[in-house]
Parts: sequence; structure tokens; C-alpha cells
Amino acid sequence: MANSNNSQANSNDQLNIVFNAFFENPKTMQEVSKETGVMRSNIFWYVRDFRKHCKIALVGYRKCKVTNYSKVGTYTTNPDLFPKSNQLKLF
Repeated sequence: MANSNNSQANSNDQLNIVFNAFFENPKTMQEVSKETGVMRSNIFWYVRDFRKHCKIALVGYRKCKVTNYSKVGTYTTNPDLFPKSNQLKLF
């Protein structure tokens, strides 16, 4: 049972670490993985959950500093950096 609680704590720690890494400035998932040591596959799932709860936003595309791929999504958890919506409000 202690192992289950330990893995849950580890998961919550990773979640907070990843959230804070994206908050500093927009980054790719691979850049956050290299910076934090959290596996990119875990970061993928954390980003998915953040998006479900509107805690992260895709801010654009650029060349990744880690992989050198030319068009990679950059994300931020800082609401001040979220792109402004151009959709009209109904109410």
C-alpha cells in the first residue's frame, strides 16, 4: 500500500514540476522533458489533462531546441501568455 501512495505522490510532484516548467516561458514538450527529467510520454498526458481543464495553451510553433524539428508546438501554463480569442461572445 505504501508503494501506491509513493507513486501517487511522485505523479503529483511530476505534475507540479511540469506545470511550473511551462509557466516560466513557452516551451516544447521535449524541452520540458530535458529540463525536468520527466519522461516526454508522461508530459504528453499531463498536457492533455491541463488542456481539458484550460490550464495550458498552445501559443505557437517553432524549431525545438532539443530535437531541431522545425515546426513543434510550444505551450504555456501562464494565463498572461495565452493567445487572445478572436471569437465573438454570444452572451
